[in-house]
Amino acid sequence: MTGQEKEVIVDAEELAAQEAALTKAEEEERIAASETDKWEVPDEEDEEEPLPEIEPLPKEAAEGSRYPKLTKAKTGRLKDAPLTGHIVPHTHWDRAWYLPFQKYRYRLVELVDDLLDLMENNPTAYPTFELDGQTIVLEDYLEVKPENANRIEKLVKKGRLNIGPWYVLPDEFIVGGEALVRNLLMGERTAKRWGGRSEVGYVPDPFGHVAQLPAILKGAGLDSFIFTRGAGPWIQEAGGVFNWYASDGKTKVLAVQQVPDYPNLMAWGFEERPLDRKDSLDVNVDTAMERMQRLLDKHETMGWKPEVLLFGQGSDHTHPQPTLPMLIGKASQKFNGKIKFEHSSFPAYIEALKGWLGKKKMFRYQGELHSGWDRNILSGVFSARLYLKRANDQTMRVLRDRIEQLSAISGAHGGRFRGERLDWAWKEILRNHPHDDICGCSVDETHDDMEVRFKHADQICAMLEDDLRLELREQMDLSHEDRDAVPVLLHNPLAKAWSGSLMIDLAVPKFRCWLDHGLPVKIEMAAPSGDCMIHTSGLIITPKSWDLHVHYDRVANVELPRVVGRIHVHRLPPGLSVAHILPGRGNYALPAEPVNLGGEFGRTDWMDNGLVRVLFRADGRFDIMDHSTGRHIIGAGRLEDSEDAGDSYDWSAGGHPVPQAAGRGEKMHERVLATDSRFADMDENNRQVYLTIEQQDDWTATVRLHIAWALPARFNDSTQTRSEEMEWNTIDHYITLRSGHAMVEVETWVNNSCEDHRLRLHVPTGVNAKNVHAGAAFDVIERPANWPHHPGWEQPHVPTQHFSDMLMAEEDGGGIALFCPGSNEYEAITGDDGTTLA
Repeated sequence: MTGQEKEVIVDAEELAAQEAALTKAEEEERIAASETDKWEVPDEEDEEEPLPEIEPLPKEAAEGSRYPKLTKAKTGRLKDAPLTGHIVPHTHWDRAWYLPFQKYRYRLVELVDDLLDLMENNPTAYPTFELDGQTIVLEDYLEVKPENANRIEKLVKKGRLNIGPWYVLPDEFIVGGEALVRNLLMGERTAKRWGGRSEVGYVPDPFGHVAQLPAILKGAGLDSFIFTRGAGPWIQEAGGVFNWYASDGKTKVLAVQQVPDYPNLMAWGFEERPLDRKDSLDVNVDTAMERMQRLLDKHETMGWKPEVLLFGQGSDHTHPQPTLPMLIGKASQKFNGKIKFEHSSFPAYIEALKGWLGKKKMFRYQGELHSGWDRNILSGVFSARLYLKRANDQTMRVLRDRIEQLSAISGAHGGRFRGERLDWAWKEILRNHPHDDICGCSVDETHDDMEVRFKHADQICAMLEDDLRLELREQMDLSHEDRDAVPVLLHNPLAKAWSGSLMIDLAVPKFRCWLDHGLPVKIEMAAPSGDCMIHTSGLIITPKSWDLHVHYDRVANVELPRVVGRIHVHRLPPGLSVAHILPGRGNYALPAEPVNLGGEFGRTDWMDNGLVRVLFRADGRFDIMDHSTGRHIIGAGRLEDSEDAGDSYDWSAGGHPVPQAAGRGEKMHERVLATDSRFADMDENNRQVYLTIEQQDDWTATVRLHIAWALPARFNDSTQTRSEEMEWNTIDHYITLRSGHAMVEVETWVNNSCEDHRLRLHVPTGVNAKNVHAGAAFDVIERPANWPHHPGWEQPHVPTQHFSDMLMAEEDGGGIALFCPGSNEYEAITGDDGTTLA
């Protein structure tokens, strides 16, 4: 175990191919080959002298404590033992899950009360505790008991109570890269209030880890990473520890997998009664030692290499265990000569591991950690409660792309500092990012609370935007030679020019030109860029309209005419631009060919802007033709509906009932194949389709494709089939083309009346793509279109995978890209007609 380790460079794509070729027999052969240095209890006759007896726990509590005064574990002459076991007491605190937040906080108060009591009265016997790597736990506690802030601060400053580095423990895939950075920044900031953060990137329970997490951790000043889920069979070759590289191939962190998971030593001594309170002094030492032997065997089986081992003594919502010092002493006595055990912490363990590694060459891994080889990863959560994912995406975009940028621009011109209110909004969002919250896999009460937090963040953003608009109005030069000109501030948050439509709704107190509906008015840009074009259409000017007009010093109801409509912009430069609406009719030039609609017999069969043509089908699908290449996308927008017999985490097909959280074995392959899939285009008797024109001018055209579809009302668990009762659902696609844009915009609204089903939209790519490129946190990930299936894994790969914002499939220079903000799950379906994205 102490020899030089072989350096292995491997990435996720190569591993997927290797795993596809790996047979079960080869896995067993590899495991057998690694069986050296068995960590077994030595025979009694090999012991030269007994260790000192561990003093029994006193029966009476120390004065002022509900716990007895504990005795530090005695390790005797084990300082020279070849192995060291670091036993780290901790709790994993899901802020909300199968109970809502307030009910869990009720329990949290008792846990922290007991923890402070135990640690203060036993500074030597119970030296350290890990408070789950997230500082929000202390915020939640101190809101109830602020008088204990000084007690916590003393323990944190002494390095006894480790907090952070996160603010909350998030799901990394769903929340995105920017939220992970803000999370760590908020964690560091809040931890400083109580004495400082832990310097270990502890992320125990999320369902996998994004490929750029090493870069994100390193950017926050962290160089180590302790995790449970996501490693593949290669972790055996790595020996449980490896250098995890970010996408740049240079930035790395030291990664340690907890074997087999973060609560590997939870309820130690309570093996026969795991539900008992862990503050009981009545433990079974024999079962505790048997448990330790099983854990050592597990380390050996997976090929663990370091001579320092990590044991997590705690689990979900567990209290500190006062019998821990006694059990550590008993374990050191039992395994005398082979391994010594220490009450430890994650920082102490990482320091010891680095000392053992020295300059040894390390296994090198690059890519995301999202394999279900030894732990389930529950990837079905990417599409659970989609309304929460969309609310999260929308709220973060408003705060990040609009409010913070306007705040920075205003601040640069002397505006008021509102950093504390920006942090306030971010906190409301981040409090929705713990993995059991944002994954959508918890009880309804938990997710009801999330909607309230998103609303709170939206309200803060709305107030910030109102104030910033007023400030910017005063700071910017809005003057124009025509005193009746109405200034309009246009904000482009991107780092490049943008084209599209913006809605306006303005009071125009001295406007003298009342135009007919739909006619353009004059508009000018102040210092426009050379190729920026701006035009209004569909403007309605109303000379008589009551509305609320807000001034700095008063709020009054005044009668003002208003301008309501759209502004079309082409190549609007980044940042703020000033436009003026002027009296009189305006002339304009299009950036490219106008958008046209046409068809036979009064129908709308197609729309075209010279770059792209969209052809509408009577069955609710539509085709797309790219004029520049002549390529066709046939049958886009196909609707597929299937049963959902799964649990709150994973979608599952009917006909194969599997107990919740079983998620493994040969049945898994069958569970991902729907038994009752229906397609709207093939279900003529239960489908109605009609098309209407929502908007049409030279710049933009929008068509509404309405589909009414009767589907089974629910799924019957007893028969494992869909009901015969049908309910009507409506799906509305708003399909838009813009002049000068080679993009088809599709906004889909669903009015769902059924239960227990999965509705998906299919987009044929027109290519036979072997791989799919998916957007990720500060990254684009390349994944195989067809994942290999491993029935022996804890949770074999499923066809659905994660993406953020963007998907792309290509072949021989051609392909298609989809931009889907707020969506997080896709499946690549291969067939004779090529690859389809669902």
